[in-house]
Amino acid sequence: MSTRPLPPQPVVADDPGPWSGILDVLQRRGVRPGRRRAEPPNGLMLMPPPQQTSVRLAGLDPSLGIAGAGPVRTIAAAREPALSLSTTPEGNVEGVSLGVRRVWSLPDLRVVSEARPEVDPAADLPGPVLLSDITEGELPPAAVLAPGGAVVAVPVIESARVSSLAIVRIEDRSVCRLIRWARSAAWAPDGKILVVGGDWGLLALAHRDPAG
Repeated sequence: MSTRPLPPQPVVADDPGPWSGILDVLQRRGVRPGRRRAEPPNGLMLMPPPQQTSVRLAGLDPSLGIAGAGPVRTIAAAREPALSLSTTPEGNVEGVSLGVRRVWSLPDLRVVSEARPEVDPAADLPGPVLLSDITEGELPPAAVLAPGGAVVAVPVIESARVSSLAIVRIEDRSVCRLIRWARSAAWAPDGKILVVGGDWGLLALAHRDPAG
């Protein structure tokens, strides 16, 4: 059997708006694609806004110029999981999953390096917080601040126990975007690309000027 990596996953570029979910999660609840079946595209799918929450749902804010806070387009996908993400000094994205540490290049999300250290790098990752808890107090340990500090990505659990990623405006702690089934995030150094991840893989979301 071949051990060569599968080619990059195709993507659906469209941005369905501020309340979305990971398309790959729903697709894989049916028949899981294999090496002999064409890989379905990944991207964002339209979903309803959070229900029964006191958090202010501001929606997209294009004026901030940060990927995720305003309109985006999906530009790349990867199938390796990432439970936590960060940006390297070289401008790549580093992620950890159970027993594995990987680095992907931007913007194409190709694996640059992979290591399996003796100590599980995902052993002590902080967990998500309740969506209602982001409105006040200190930001949780898993929060990732965007370049410039205007917004932050926070792994959250909604009232229905759904794990999501909230893009939160720091000024008033309102939610610009919520991506269900994502649990990690990292921005490119200039803030123009947001990479989100989970046990399903990665998506790279590029800022899109709505006037362009």
